[in-house]
Amino acid sequence: MREFPENHEGRQIIVAPNWIGDAAMAAPFFASLRAAFPGDRIEALAAPWAAGILDTFPWLDAVLRTEGGKWRSFFSAPSKTRRNGINALWLLPNSFRSALLGRWLGASRRIGYATGGRGWLLTHPVPPPPDSPPPHLVDYYLGLLEAQGITPAHRSARLPVSPEASEFADRLIGEETGGGEAPLIGLNPGAFFGASKTWPVESYAALARRLTAGGRVRVLVLGGPKEVDLADRVCAAAGGAAINLAGKDSLHTLPGLLARLSVLVSGDTGPLHIAALVGVRTVSLFGPTDPLRTAPRGEAHRDLRREMACSPCFERVCPLGHHRCMKEISPEEVAEEVEEILANALPSRPAEAPK
Repeated sequence: MREFPENHEGRQIIVAPNWIGDAAMAAPFFASLRAAFPGDRIEALAAPWAAGILDTFPWLDAVLRTEGGKWRSFFSAPSKTRRNGINALWLLPNSFRSALLGRWLGASRRIGYATGGRGWLLTHPVPPPPDSPPPHLVDYYLGLLEAQGITPAHRSARLPVSPEASEFADRLIGEETGGGEAPLIGLNPGAFFGASKTWPVESYAALARRLTAGGRVRVLVLGGPKEVDLADRVCAAAGGAAINLAGKDSLHTLPGLLARLSVLVSGDTGPLHIAALVGVRTVSLFGPTDPLRTAPRGEAHRDLRREMACSPCFERVCPLGHHRCMKEISPEEVAEEVEEILANALPSRPAEAPK
C-alpha cells in the first residue's frame, strides 16, 4: 500500500548519511525519490564533509549544511528550514540525534528505521531488516521507500560528471603526467574511517611498480588534503612508479578525476563508491568491513578479502594490533585483478552532463 498520495506535491528533506561513501551509496535512493516525486522540492541535510559530493547530485534541488558534527550545531544550522513547511523528512542515518532533529523540524511525515529506541520520534517507523544475510546498504536505504509503498525506480545510479569537473581533471592530469594515451590506474591508500581499512604503503608501492613495468599504464595516487603525506610515502616507496595527485582536487571535482581512470584500487572508503557511481571499474580491498554490505556491485567491480575469525569487526583500529586482514592481501593478486580488467575491456567513458 502506498503511503503517499499519487498527486503529492511539496517539500521533502533527506537527512543524509554522515560518511562520503555511504552518501554515494544512497544515490539510488535520491534518484528513486526524485522519480517518484518529480514535482517536489527535494533537499538534503548533511554534515560538511558529506555535503561536497551531494552538491554534485542532479536529483537534489539544494543541499543544506549543518555546522559540523556537534550536537548543538546540528540543530542550529537548519533553523530557517524549520520555518518552511516540510511534507516529508527521510532519515537515512540510524542515529537517535537525526530522529530528534526530524521531530524538532516539525516535518508532517518522519520516516526512518525504528532503531536505538527512536521509533516514538517517527511518524512512520520502519522495522529494520534482519541482519542475516546482511542487506547491502543500497537496499537498506531503498527499503525506506518500499515501506511507504514506493517501488524504487533505480537499484543503481550513474552520476553524470559536470563539464567543470571534466575540464579540471583533464588539465590536472595533463599537467602532472605530461599527457599520453596509456591507461590510468588510480590508487587510493587513505581511509577517513581509520587505519584498520588501509592497505600497507609497501603493498601499494609494490602494486604500482608491477603495473607500470614496461610502460603499459600510468599510476596516480589519490587522496584528500589530510592524506598528502600518506600519498607521498606511497610514491616514494614506489620509486617513481606513481604520481601523487593527493590534495589537488575537491569533492566537487573528484568525480571528474575518477572518471578518467580505467581502474581504481581502494579500501572501503568514499572515493571507491564515488568511482563506482561515475561508472569506473574498481578493485576494492576489504578487511574490517563487510563486502556484502558495502562492496560496489556488478561485473565491473572486484573485491578481495581474507576470511578471518575476527572479521568483519567494524573497528577503526585493529583491536588485535596485527592488521592481518589487510596485510595478507598481496600486491600480486591485486595486480592480477587489475590486469584482467584491462585485458578484457576498458570501460567506456562515463556519461557527462550536457555542456
